[in-house]
Amino acid sequence: MGKHRLKSINEIFSETWELYKSRMIHIVLVALLAPFLSCVVFVGGGIVAFSKLGGQSFLEQDLQEILLNPAAVGTGILLLLSATLLITWCHAALLTVTVQQERDIIRGLIRGWKYVFPMLWISSLYVGIIIAGLTFFILPGLLLALSMSLCFFIMVDENRTGIDALLASRLYIRGHWWNTLLKFFVIWTLVLLIGLIPLAGPFLSLLLIPFLLLYMVTVYRDLKEYAGDVEPSTSTGWLWVLFGVFGFLLPLLAFIGCTVALGPRLPEVITQVQTEINQKLGIDIFPQPLPDSKQSLDKKAIKPPTVRQLSSVDGLLIWRDPIENANSKLLDIKEVSVKGDQGKLILSVIITHPFSSFFSTLQPGDVAPLLSFYLDTDTNRATGGTPFGQQQGRTGYDLNLQIQLVVQQDNQIEVNLYQMNGEERRFVETLNVLTKVSGDTVTVHVPYRQLAVAPRDIIRICYWEAVQERGQGLAKDKLVPLK
Repeated sequence: MGKHRLKSINEIFSETWELYKSRMIHIVLVALLAPFLSCVVFVGGGIVAFSKLGGQSFLEQDLQEILLNPAAVGTGILLLLSATLLITWCHAALLTVTVQQERDIIRGLIRGWKYVFPMLWISSLYVGIIIAGLTFFILPGLLLALSMSLCFFIMVDENRTGIDALLASRLYIRGHWWNTLLKFFVIWTLVLLIGLIPLAGPFLSLLLIPFLLLYMVTVYRDLKEYAGDVEPSTSTGWLWVLFGVFGFLLPLLAFIGCTVALGPRLPEVITQVQTEINQKLGIDIFPQPLPDSKQSLDKKAIKPPTVRQLSSVDGLLIWRDPIENANSKLLDIKEVSVKGDQGKLILSVIITHPFSSFFSTLQPGDVAPLLSFYLDTDTNRATGGTPFGQQQGRTGYDLNLQIQLVVQQDNQIEVNLYQMNGEERRFVETLNVLTKVSGDTVTVHVPYRQLAVAPRDIIRICYWEAVQERGQGLAKDKLVPLK
């Protein structure tokens, strides 16, 4: 045994303070510089990947297409692995300049690369052992978490890797678990309380990072000096490795077990999860199958869907339409919104240029379509008409509200309302008096009576851009609550 007693908390604080005065600047600079360099590399790689995938046009695709794109998935995995390596390097560099006190900033950053993969391996074993310990009640997991907590300092100071570093930490703390817990509890409580100070807390916490690390290093070296040379048993090391691997894989095993247990109910559960995700996000990331045409069409038996409202934009449900994808740049739509309020369905269309620019190119009497709204008043796809021959596989729209631009002396906009019946449509009414044009925006108010709906109903709505060059498809459906 190296000595007769461990240092007191006062002695640990005193020794840490002396180290802090000489090493604080080095540790703070590495704590800031390493993440900065990592962000530069990660963001630079992300920008390059984004441009290779198509840039802004890639983001304008349907979200599900983006998530299922092999190139996007591969790029995401590559960026995730890169971020993991860079974050690990930041921690390894910080540990290097803290433990190996003769290291300067540049050498600490360079030396940190040596410990990236050993640190990943030790971290995996450490987390796995704690998870496995927690499965055998909470206390074993807490005991192992503290007993092996010095593994990262041992990795840098003694060049021990893998399970050797974890078991060496356990040997150093053996017999001094409560003493070590008290010392760590004091410093962590102090850091937490200082971090809660209004305004100055975050800045003071940054200055305390070096002190915290040096404090833990001082405790580690005190335990090491007390225990003397230790050599973990190689005969049981592989058992600890298996224990750690089991704990690390335990969440995956639990997921597989739940999947097997669900058995025949798994498709139903997956559908429910997809539906919940669609409702929470307010968009159809996971399209749901069309209802069976033989099922009852009784409206009373149809459960009203849940609608997500965007309170941040005053209840409007908004489509962001891709720009520069139209045959006519003067009529290229960039935003469409809808809202049900005060007995009227309010439809708004914003184009990329003022309407006056478009009117100046035409002669009085010319007519040009802007877009068509498709409305399903009972939200049941098995009823109603089928615009454009089941385009995009969606059916059940009851009304077609078409906005036409009619060039007259006062630049009037004409809005026609049609009743759908399959691919046929029947004229209902012209809504010119309820149409307002201002700059690049046209707003249409459709009374609920024209739609055969009432407040507190929910309707399904989408639109089709008349001058769209690519895609020629309907926009994504949105469920609109009527107030």
